[in-house]
Amino acid sequence: MTIDQHVKGRQIELAQRIRNVKKIYLDTRFWIIARDVSQGTDSRPAAIDLTRLLRGGVAAGHIVCPISESTFAEVLKQAPTPSRRLASAALIDELSGGVSITTSRSRVGTEIAHFFYRNSGQKNLHDLQDLVWTRLSYAMGYLHPALDTLDAAAALQIQRDVFDTIWSRPLVEVMPTIGADAMQQEVKNLTELARRQDAQIKAHEVDLVSFEQTYRDEVRGALDAAESSIAEVLGGMAERAGFESVPPGSAEQREFAIVARNLLAVAFEKGLAQDTLRTIHAQASLHAGLRWNKRTTFDANHFYDFEHAAAAVAYCDAFFTEGFLSNLINARHIRLDTVNNCRTTNDLDRAIEILRGVGCGPNSE
Repeated sequence: MTIDQHVKGRQIELAQRIRNVKKIYLDTRFWIIARDVSQGTDSRPAAIDLTRLLRGGVAAGHIVCPISESTFAEVLKQAPTPSRRLASAALIDELSGGVSITTSRSRVGTEIAHFFYRNSGQKNLHDLQDLVWTRLSYAMGYLHPALDTLDAAAALQIQRDVFDTIWSRPLVEVMPTIGADAMQQEVKNLTELARRQDAQIKAHEVDLVSFEQTYRDEVRGALDAAESSIAEVLGGMAERAGFESVPPGSAEQREFAIVARNLLAVAFEKGLAQDTLRTIHAQASLHAGLRWNKRTTFDANHFYDFEHAAAAVAYCDAFFTEGFLSNLINARHIRLDTVNNCRTTNDLDRAIEILRGVGCGPNSE
């Protein structure tokens, strides 16, 4: 067994444990509401009711509120003091049940692999829902100690022991080990990147013909960005089939990846990829929707917003967010709520209604 196989086994165990639990994804706005209620600084009746239902639903085993890499990053960015960050982390530990969705890059790779294996006739594939969940301590991805000086068995045992130790750590223990200063630099970097992206969007506004064409352009851009993941998946498939592996970074590998990327683009155009390549579909739809609404300025927060939304609509049962995202997701020309039947709202009363509908509190369905 490799360390990657060990990690996958842990992910599948976790996924099976929460298989019948409703996943309620909260964006940063709703995490702040629940934290402020918990600390007594938000006394709005609807906010109090919402927080009570969230806590009761988690305690009863009806729901979990998983986080993502964007939640992790925004907790560091939004909370101004260590005490506020720890208060946010403690609430996340409570409501998430220790569950996070894997990184966007990881999900894209998983979905691409699932698409190719399924369409090559592979049987007994795991459901995508079995492969996208991890623990809070690994919300930002996996890193394993390099132990090249040890023999393979000893190195694997140490890697497994380290992984299992970190796997069970709550966020309140992980958070203090991460410097908030790094987030401030990321904010600066994203602000500059957003400024350049918005300028590029504005420069090409006159070229927009239809939302459908804008969506197709965004899909191709996302597939270009995923070229390394496509190459990695194809290399793994070739090895499993008994073919000699193509050297990473070689011209031959690049050629295979380009062919596969073009095949995926055609699959999207024919409506055959959206159900499996959910993350790319969601991201492309959101970016296309923003571009199509020419009055909107792309800013740094949209990077986090779209990451939240892509994770939620693809794998969760409900998404509580802000008005801009809710309107975008539910727009008639986008309808991302149909990807996984994820109910999306920015309204506190509607969020309360959804929670009661999944068994949180009285008057549940």
